[in-house]
Amino acid sequence: MARNVGYLFAACTAAITLAGGSYAWAQEPATVDPGAAGDVLARPAPGVDELMKRLETLEDRNRELETRVTDLNRQQGEEWLGEQRAGQIRDIVRDVLADSDQRTSLQGSGMTAGWNDGFFMASADGRFRMNLGGFIQNRFTSSTIRTGAYNGPPANTGQQAVYDRKETRYGFNVPDLQVWADGHVFSRDFQYMVKARFYEQVTTNINKGDSSGNSAAIAGGPDFSQPELLDAWIRINLDDNWSVRTGQYRSPFSRGFLVLEQYQMSSARSVVDFHYALGYTQGIELEYTNDEFRSRTSIDSGAQDNMLGDVNAVYGGLGYKIWPTGSFGSQNAQWWEQNAAYSVTHRFDWKPAGSWDQFRSYTSPSMETFGFLAGLGLHYQSSRGYQANEGTPNIENPESQWFSATIDAQANFGGASVYGAVFYNYVNAPAALTPTFGDSQPGGSNPVQADMGTLNMIAAQLQGSLYIMPKAELFGRYEFAYLDGGASALNQLNPEISNPDPLNLLTIGVNYYLDGQDLKWTTDLGWAITAVSPLFSDVNAGWRPSRSDEIVFRTQLQLIF
Repeated sequence: MARNVGYLFAACTAAITLAGGSYAWAQEPATVDPGAAGDVLARPAPGVDELMKRLETLEDRNRELETRVTDLNRQQGEEWLGEQRAGQIRDIVRDVLADSDQRTSLQGSGMTAGWNDGFFMASADGRFRMNLGGFIQNRFTSSTIRTGAYNGPPANTGQQAVYDRKETRYGFNVPDLQVWADGHVFSRDFQYMVKARFYEQVTTNINKGDSSGNSAAIAGGPDFSQPELLDAWIRINLDDNWSVRTGQYRSPFSRGFLVLEQYQMSSARSVVDFHYALGYTQGIELEYTNDEFRSRTSIDSGAQDNMLGDVNAVYGGLGYKIWPTGSFGSQNAQWWEQNAAYSVTHRFDWKPAGSWDQFRSYTSPSMETFGFLAGLGLHYQSSRGYQANEGTPNIENPESQWFSATIDAQANFGGASVYGAVFYNYVNAPAALTPTFGDSQPGGSNPVQADMGTLNMIAAQLQGSLYIMPKAELFGRYEFAYLDGGASALNQLNPEISNPDPLNLLTIGVNYYLDGQDLKWTTDLGWAITAVSPLFSDVNAGWRPSRSDEIVFRTQLQLIF
């Protein structure tokens, strides 16, 4: 049907054309060349087939013209529609930006936020920035010892009177959960950090015993502590090398403690670092750093005395605690409760190869360049036990002197690493026993202090790691600690803790880095070759006070956010 209509349209067009031509020809003057007229009249009239061909040609040309007209109309419409949409989008963007400027709290300067190896918020000009982060550690621990005899005080037979008599203890826990905020204000020269943690603390209760010499050292019950403030400091960068920091911070002494908890090699920090790394302090620190050297000096209110570890707990009914230095440290302490008359800590680091960022942890991933770091830490303080009623007649409160030193070094080989550290502590401890704040000050047969004489403590650790796959790392560590001196005083306080065996720990394990340190699975197995004295125990890490060798298995999943 469409084809017939086309034929009809073409035929009509041809007829009109021919008729118009004839009419025009008829209106012209009759000045015809006779010869030419003869030629025209002599031409034969076109046949039907030729007329049909002409009609088909006209139809094809007409169809082509219609197609061109349609394409031109479509192109003009799309161009107009695209310009209209672009204008609408520009209007929307302007409205969103205007609303953002109105909502910002930085007076129109704008704000950025997002993720860059951690969540952050910052002003558009970079003058203000806050980084938010934290980590969670979920751990399963199993500790196995050989049971010992029951020899507790006859008057209190309900107490477990050996270090720990239960052969195997195991279970899940959250050993550490930390959250923090850090960044800078006004410019990158004014930095800050606030960090807190939630954790489970277990103490070791000790009893003074009875007149017959029976005594007890007990792995006590759990103490579910309140949130604990860790870091709270302000740093001012004086120039590209010098800076000053004040507040509460990690003592610049042992690298074992300066390496953060989430970057440790094994599931928990080493037992040696737990006892001798000095912990947190409050004071002011001066730091100098360049590409090869770093020097930090802290003048503070005293280091954390954890030399006798978990034995620092209430014993008897008098509420006393044992600190060889007579000081429990200045972490989270009030100014009037701090015990150090003066305290100075210094650390010097030398890095002839590698970058400082390489040594934030103990691991050395494959393809990493070679790096070497060596450090020396020194600490000296004079302190005495706090007394609420200082100056009581017949009650003396002499000062204790504490000197501590450490040397450590680490080499990163790109796929393997080696780390080692040695510690030495010297304490002249005439006032090693300090009452809990608020207790009365007993005299006579119950002196406020116990003269422990001179203590010498030596400790060391050696650690190595090797990548066996791009994300899997084997590691091993040996730890040693020895206490010399103070035997008579310890025997007076509790015979069970006098003359302790040296600490000998061997740990092997594997790290699997699912996403670097941010998502890490650690499994390790530790063996205490000798008995673990309460003076060397670390119950939170799985090492219970025991009379025998000990096996500790731990597996842990860590997530940094």
